[in-house]
Amino acid sequence: MDVYLERMKKVREEMARADVDVFMVSPSSNCLYLTGYALDPDERLLLLILPQKGTPFILANLLYKEQTKSLPVEDQVFWKDGEDPFSLLASEIKKRNIRVTKTALEPQIPALFTLPLSHTFPDAVFMLGSSIIDNLRKYKDESELNLIRRACRESDRAMTAMIDKGNYWIGKTESEFLMELTMEINKGRVTNFSASVQTGANAAIPHYTTDAGIIEKGKCLLCDYYGRYEGYFTDCTRTFHFGKPEAEFEKVYAIVLEAHLAAEAKAIPGNLLEDVDIAARSVITKYGYGEYFTHRVGHGLGVDVHEGSSVNTGVKVPIEPGMVFTIEPGIYIPGRFGVRIENTVAIGENGPEALHKFPRELRVIE
Repeated sequence: MDVYLERMKKVREEMARADVDVFMVSPSSNCLYLTGYALDPDERLLLLILPQKGTPFILANLLYKEQTKSLPVEDQVFWKDGEDPFSLLASEIKKRNIRVTKTALEPQIPALFTLPLSHTFPDAVFMLGSSIIDNLRKYKDESELNLIRRACRESDRAMTAMIDKGNYWIGKTESEFLMELTMEINKGRVTNFSASVQTGANAAIPHYTTDAGIIEKGKCLLCDYYGRYEGYFTDCTRTFHFGKPEAEFEKVYAIVLEAHLAAEAKAIPGNLLEDVDIAARSVITKYGYGEYFTHRVGHGLGVDVHEGSSVNTGVKVPIEPGMVFTIEPGIYIPGRFGVRIENTVAIGENGPEALHKFPRELRVIE
């Protein structure tokens, strides 16, 4: 509980600096970060009302009383189906003398709620709460880092179990691989799991939807997979090959690995996020494959699988201890194959800690 109370205290300090009266947080990653509440939103209004001054409270439908009673916000107000939650909210705000002149809203709150809120508080100036909370979430403390480390260990364990089956996968579909990977990673209590399993030419499509592609000898298999362990994400990609690869595949894999390691070497305090991207992009361009590297080299990670700043050219954000982000260069040759190697790294005082221990070298499954 203490960690959530401390986070709410820090957010309120940021609100005071920004002269924000109240922060309204709906079910979201920010709500999870501040209270531990991890349920998905639905059509019933549920809000954490965090005033700059005064006592925070929860407004929720009576259906969620059991889920919310363990949260670190003792003051809770419930409404029943058929009642107007917005009128109740207005009444509670007035009763508690909470100003709403400048109101921050959870960035993930749907229009289903933002429009009625704007009508309920017509004199309020609404803003996104990103500027209040994003900077706090950028830096992970040791307890957060340990959860991310555990998520990465579970990720590595699951992929090791899958790939150790070797030629068992020949003739199976991408979807069958995904189904078994899901069951395997769930053994480690990893939730919110998703993956893209891509074989052969499908691996050349960076944002591919796993389908019925057949895993065969002479084809690569690219697996990009992520999940959440006790509130914190892991994100990893590995590319394998069934049977002896063609010479260009081996060459491309070696280039991507060189680019990955060059980028990791730049992930040190004092450099900028763009330095990490430039390092990887320079290697791939040097070998003549620049046009086939079509995305940023990484992204921040934590309570969300994508959060904070991109690791991309032009992002002049200083790298600092406590930051966590991915490094994932790739080369994608349409109609033939794709290679991506992705690790999650945590930045320490002396440089990056690679959180995935699954080997990055090419594994050929004979």
